[in-house]
Amino acid sequence: MSKRKIVLAFSGGLDTSYALVSLREQGWEVLTANIDTGGLHSGEGDVVRARAEELGSARHFVIDAREELYARVVTYAIKANYLRNGGYPSCVGAERLVQAEKVVQCALDNGADAVAHGSTGAGADHVRYDSVIRALAPQLEIITPIRDERLTREFERDFLRQHGFETSDKVTTYSINEGLIGTSIGGKETYGSWDYLPEEAWESTRSIKDAPEDGVELILAFDKGEVTSATTLDGAPIEGTGPGTPNYAILRALNVLAAEHGVGRGIHMGSTMVGNLARVGFEAPGMLTLIAAHRELERLTLSNRQQATKLQLGNTYGDLLHEAVYYDPILDDFRAFLDSSQARVTGEVRVRLQKGNVIPLGSRSPYSLLDAATRQGVVYGYGSSLWTGEQARAFAHMYAIPGAIAKNAGPQDK
Repeated sequence: MSKRKIVLAFSGGLDTSYALVSLREQGWEVLTANIDTGGLHSGEGDVVRARAEELGSARHFVIDAREELYARVVTYAIKANYLRNGGYPSCVGAERLVQAEKVVQCALDNGADAVAHGSTGAGADHVRYDSVIRALAPQLEIITPIRDERLTREFERDFLRQHGFETSDKVTTYSINEGLIGTSIGGKETYGSWDYLPEEAWESTRSIKDAPEDGVELILAFDKGEVTSATTLDGAPIEGTGPGTPNYAILRALNVLAAEHGVGRGIHMGSTMVGNLARVGFEAPGMLTLIAAHRELERLTLSNRQQATKLQLGNTYGDLLHEAVYYDPILDDFRAFLDSSQARVTGEVRVRLQKGNVIPLGSRSPYSLLDAATRQGVVYGYGSSLWTGEQARAFAHMYAIPGAIAKNAGPQDK
């Protein structure tokens, strides 16, 4: 009788390493799938493959999902200017949709009986994975050793060592997940609300103290809300980009460059989808740079009503995606609105990256509302040929009336 077959979403980290060995011991034929959503750098895919084979994977798959992730998730996060609770770009959480879908497809393609992932029951990732699996392949069994056995990272480390597999102590101190959008970092300091992560916990970003004093200026070009290039002021593409570079590669290059200037560090604290408060460190240098630039271009090209409506709907869309509401048709409605809102968000933004800050210095666009006003003789703080002083006085008089009425409502003192 052949073994039952299972596909494990495998990152090479502590949790999935434990899961691979544990599932083999339970009699499963374990296939491993490493979904590249931007967390694999030069040579790292080979390292993960070697780890999977060392731990006993029957077959290992590496699936490149970076372009799909950008097109389906990152593009709309930027169009929405989405930052969870105003600050967190949903670093790895938003990537789980694509990762889980690829793992399910791998399981179906290889005739697997089940899917496994290394999520704990304490965070939101287990809900994200399960939501996709239940929607796309309800016939597949879901096996989650870390969640079901409620294991500590120290136990997992010792288990692997007892089975003859070398395991670093660092993996028990911090749980690190890296992707195209950013990196999440969890550890003892994030279990409470007071302590900040120490310098050694950060993966890619320089401290503000060690970042270059002078910073760097860039020009980011957008077409209908999508970044098309990142260059220096003299027009040279930043390292890692060039003509024909896909969007995801521009984000990846900005992750490197902005990290050198201390951009992107933060600790997010907010309610999870199950209601408890959680805290996690993150690094998202490229994403925070793009959102800051994109927002600045929208200020030049969108009306106040467009911006206000986008703020509300964009946050709702991002929250639903973060909370694993992946397949509700309302998300298609949100995306249609976001696409429509970007019709005029075309142009360039000049930004400075300096000592942890993203500073928009200027913007220009063929759809500039500021230029349109200037052509009609309206210059803020200087004057206007569209109205007279008498008309301005009349407007101010009429505008003040509702406030004056409200102020004087109610019984009057005698």
